[in-house]
Amino acid sequence: MPTIRILPDNLANRIAAGEVVERPASAVKELVENALDAGARRVEVRLREGGRELIQVVDDGCGMTAEDLVLAVHRFATSKIAEAQDLDAITTLGFRGEALPSIGAVARLKIATRPVGQEGGTAILVEGGEITALEEVGCAPGTTVTISDLFYNTPARRKFLATTATERGHCADWIVRLALAYPHVSFRLLHNDAQVLATGGTGDLREVLAATFGSDTARELLPVDLQIGALRLRGVVSSPRLLRATRAHQFFYVNSRYVRSRALGAALTKAYGMLLPAGRQPLCALRLEIGANEVDPNVHPTKIEVRFRRPGEIFSLTERAVAEALATAGYRSLDRPSTSAEPRRGPGLLPAGRLDLPDSDRRGQIERLRINPFFDEVDERDAGVEVHAETPLSVATSPGSAAVPLTDEVALLGQLWNRYLVTATGDRLLLIDQHRAAERVLFEHLQRKDQRVASQLLAIPQSLELSGPESAALLESREVLERLGYQLEDFGGTSLLIRAVPAAVTYREPLGMLRDLAADLAETSLPGELAAARQEILARVACHGAITAGQRLRQAEMEELLRALLATQAPAVCPHGDPIIVDFPASQVDRRFNR
Repeated sequence: MPTIRILPDNLANRIAAGEVVERPASAVKELVENALDAGARRVEVRLREGGRELIQVVDDGCGMTAEDLVLAVHRFATSKIAEAQDLDAITTLGFRGEALPSIGAVARLKIATRPVGQEGGTAILVEGGEITALEEVGCAPGTTVTISDLFYNTPARRKFLATTATERGHCADWIVRLALAYPHVSFRLLHNDAQVLATGGTGDLREVLAATFGSDTARELLPVDLQIGALRLRGVVSSPRLLRATRAHQFFYVNSRYVRSRALGAALTKAYGMLLPAGRQPLCALRLEIGANEVDPNVHPTKIEVRFRRPGEIFSLTERAVAEALATAGYRSLDRPSTSAEPRRGPGLLPAGRLDLPDSDRRGQIERLRINPFFDEVDERDAGVEVHAETPLSVATSPGSAAVPLTDEVALLGQLWNRYLVTATGDRLLLIDQHRAAERVLFEHLQRKDQRVASQLLAIPQSLELSGPESAALLESREVLERLGYQLEDFGGTSLLIRAVPAAVTYREPLGMLRDLAADLAETSLPGELAAARQEILARVACHGAITAGQRLRQAEMEELLRALLATQAPAVCPHGDPIIVDFPASQVDRRFNR
């Protein structure tokens, strides 16, 4: 068995740095949080090459004396807590006392600081965890922290950093999160001397949102403010007209600390209820004000998750506050729906008054079935079944391409719940997912030739406001996107200018589709090889540009979609491998009817 030994300080600091400094954005977060805890009203962040070469944070906070500065670069040294009881009432952002020594262990760290009211300042230089210089300097009140050559002594960590655009995007994302928590503080972010983000520090949350996501977004935000006892929730949520594909634009804060919380996200979704289409999420910036002893922020290494003492009350407060904001704006009612005098019908029964329909009308006018005999659960929000007259279609199928046996004639019966096409062939009933079917058709259309896809120029180029990671994801994929028919360029900050979109995409609003694609790409990494990346992006373009679930289709549209699907190479699965067609043999249907 190997001998147990105590690690030297420089090696222990490098290991600790791995928990605190994962990438340049981690250092930016820690330094800006320190500036905010120091009472700064102005914070400027300068980056070079995504933070690889330089990270500099300048603030006008209280500054430090020479004695405090020396202590600040040692592990477990902090001004935020003094004894164990303080952990039960954390009111600051950074309290671990590990950020500066961890950064100093894996970079060249210089800190120049001057307390307000003191004539001169002090500068310290830390390299590889060791103090190499300490001197008096002239500087403005506040603190300037400069990090150069991040991970210079840990080449493995430096090697696995992402591209400059991605690292810049993550840094910008953290500045946005902190700016939304502190709208009264002026933030400025520069990358390679170009301004990426600037807020005025006026205290107006909408002003910060307009600066980060555009004025169009800010206009669609609804105020939220509700206090129940010692709990208060305030901020903004988006109207149902402004939705996104992911939760990336949901910002939750607990006493000004940015957190990730499934409970708060679930309460937000529940408050919107039927206002949210499938696969769409609202935007929000919500701040929960709660007693410091009612929340534990020390349950995650990065302090980004918290534990509430009374989570049920927090959930109820969030749901009610958001619901009231939507009701005030006229989007929903807070009253419970009135109970109908009509007796509740058992499962499987047709709506009352429908059994006396003439035979000729029953097939064409059935409006709703409460339960489908092929599924255990049916969402009561579904709009029901719409049955059309049979329309035999003669189509050519690709040999061996479908797992479901298809003949040359498929009867189109109608559309189910605005999600599925109901068809029949031979002695089998087929349900076809309309979104996945359109996705397969569009994917093969875009894939048909290994060349550039035709572009449709926009009459007026449109600007697209994105988050930092979303903008970086599109810029990194620009070469592939241009082959797929997009024309886009950097428009300053995290905005892009869109000049053209693929001509083949006709079912979605092009900017909304590209925004969803950006959110999708920002959450996952793409293969490095161009051909593989092109296939992956092409599949996602097809997904975001296809007919959506819940979209009502005309008879001619259903017929055309069915013809096009059965003419593809693989009509049974979508480009992501999910099933398109589910079949039910007549024998299975007969069994459900006890035949």
